[in-house]
Amino acid sequence: MSDAAAKTVTATLRKRIIAAQYQAGTPLREVALAKEFEFSRVPIREALRILTAEGFVETRANVGSRVAHPPFDDARELFDLRITLETSLVHDAAASFAEFSAPGAAHVERSRRLCTEIEEALAQGDQAFANRDGAGIAEANLRVHQGLADLAMRPVLSNILQQIGGRVEWLHSAHHGFTLTRDTSAWDEHKRIYELVRAGEAIKAQTLMGEHLKASRDSFLASLANLADEDR
Repeated sequence: MSDAAAKTVTATLRKRIIAAQYQAGTPLREVALAKEFEFSRVPIREALRILTAEGFVETRANVGSRVAHPPFDDARELFDLRITLETSLVHDAAASFAEFSAPGAAHVERSRRLCTEIEEALAQGDQAFANRDGAGIAEANLRVHQGLADLAMRPVLSNILQQIGGRVEWLHSAHHGFTLTRDTSAWDEHKRIYELVRAGEAIKAQTLMGEHLKASRDSFLASLANLADEDR
């Protein structure tokens, strides 16, 4: 029960931080969180430990935990790491899709479930764009990217990407107004990448994902630089 509870709390708090529902420096008090989630303080403490290790939370002895500052200084490095990992995973997902999706294959049920989750996330993103829902866009974007990577069935790399991707999405959400400036053409590229993965077009899927992520990186860094210039 404690492990499941800790996972629930971790996922919920991570989602809130990534969507910028908590401001940097917001205290995360064990007693208050235990009351909210209706758990003991043990899974709350474990969730805060995990989020501290991931960089979303700062914890100090005799002071407590609080939401960390978004890692703007590490933005380029985080984007570049994401590009390296995710393009490799998408390539492998496409290359092995037919094998993993074949009837009787060891991963067939997981492959089908991931496809369903990706399709649901794509629909969620369409709706979020229509409603100009920044938090919804952030959540859907993260779900699509993680789902595509998970199709490679390489859990160690997928787990690393989850941490990096979450921090990148946090940067998007924390950078005022940036999430809502993403255009639908970039969002629609997700659908094309998914189609290429299902078709087994490994090189094309990898190339398009690389172009997609590099465009996102360059746009974000340019926006960040412009904001810095305005503040001078």
